Amino acid sequence: MQPAVFGATVVTDRPSDVAAFYTQYLDLQVGIDLGWFITVRRGTADWELAVCERGHPTVPAAVSALTESTNVFGFVVEDVDKIAAALRAGGVQLETEPVTEPFGQRHFFVRDPAGTWLDVIQLVEPDPEWVAANLQS
Repeated sequence: MQPAVFGATVVTDRPSDVAAFYTQYLDLQVGIDLGWFITVRRGTADWELAVCERGHPTVPAAVSALTESTNVFGFVVEDVDKIAAALRAGGVQLETEPVTEPFGQRHFFVRDPAGTWLDVIQLVEPDPEWVAANLQS
């Protein structure tokens, strides 16, 4: 496996539940599973998400002491409504309903089992009036 160019880590009491969330709903695959440390990524992407057990000796005590996430990870998907429906069917509460933004995104927010905020994004055509008003020099 190639090393990732970018990586982020979710610290949680439930690494396997969090990794399962990402594999079930966001089409990520497990790369490494040590129980206390699991990596997931989509296909051959040059990024990965690590899930690490809170309190493990490799996690600084100050990080393990934090229990509320203020991070927001963005995931680009092909069909936001399909993902939202799958999450609802799985009993996951969405934090916002899917909405189409004039700047070219249809998206919603949800939290993973560790409480990490996710912005699930589908790229769509931007509104031509918005483009004219905001991107023309």
